[in-house]
Amino acid sequence: MSFLKRSFLMATLAAMLVTVAPAVQAWSAPAACLLVGLVDLQRLPDGSLTDNPAAADQERYQQLAREARARIAATFGSTSAQPILVFFSRPEGFGPFRLNPYGSTPFIGSRACVLVGPQGQNVDVLAHELMHAELHHRVGYLQRFLEVPAWFDEGVAMQVDYRPRYARPLEATPGEPVRSLSSFSAFFSGDEQRIVRNYTAARRVVAGWLEKVGTASLYAHLERLRNGESFAQVIGALAGE
Repeated sequence: MSFLKRSFLMATLAAMLVTVAPAVQAWSAPAACLLVGLVDLQRLPDGSLTDNPAAADQERYQQLAREARARIAATFGSTSAQPILVFFSRPEGFGPFRLNPYGSTPFIGSRACVLVGPQGQNVDVLAHELMHAELHHRVGYLQRFLEVPAWFDEGVAMQVDYRPRYARPLEATPGEPVRSLSSFSAFFSGDEQRIVRNYTAARRVVAGWLEKVGTASLYAHLERLRNGESFAQVIGALAGE
């Protein structure tokens, strides 16, 4: 694509995002995933992308990716997902896209993108987001949408996320109410304290399930979901559903 054509498309997209400002946060991450090829980003040797030209930061990003994938592999087994991975340096996002300054993992059909901002450039956040991409890859877009509740998706990601704010004693956070949070809109409703409690509870419930079935069996359970079995059949009963 020529520079002029790409510049015109990016300018048009920026104007559209400004026009629909109230919906920017909701739609900007999926738009970034869909249109990332139109943005002037540098491709690193490991295939990840960044808007940051600093060589030291680029090496740090690649090391973070290696460490995050190693953490997932040590917990559940080697990863096979290959999401588009973007490290951006400005807290507001990159190009015309306004993004979460920590990290997000939007999906467009089978395409997954892990978008990591300056406040999320650590192993915990990156492993968390890459785990979302791994679950999506192993379950498939349709089955993830139809069968996987938000609390389970987030609870699995929390198994490789060791941030202290989500590591309260498990007995201090009742797990049962979180199982009603099937949609992401429900999971992320409320103030910051409520959302932290949701993460902590989801972590607890999934950890309890994994103690029964073994962490090494997660991928096999996700494969059953991909093959058409329901969440209740594969996971629900063991997770207390």
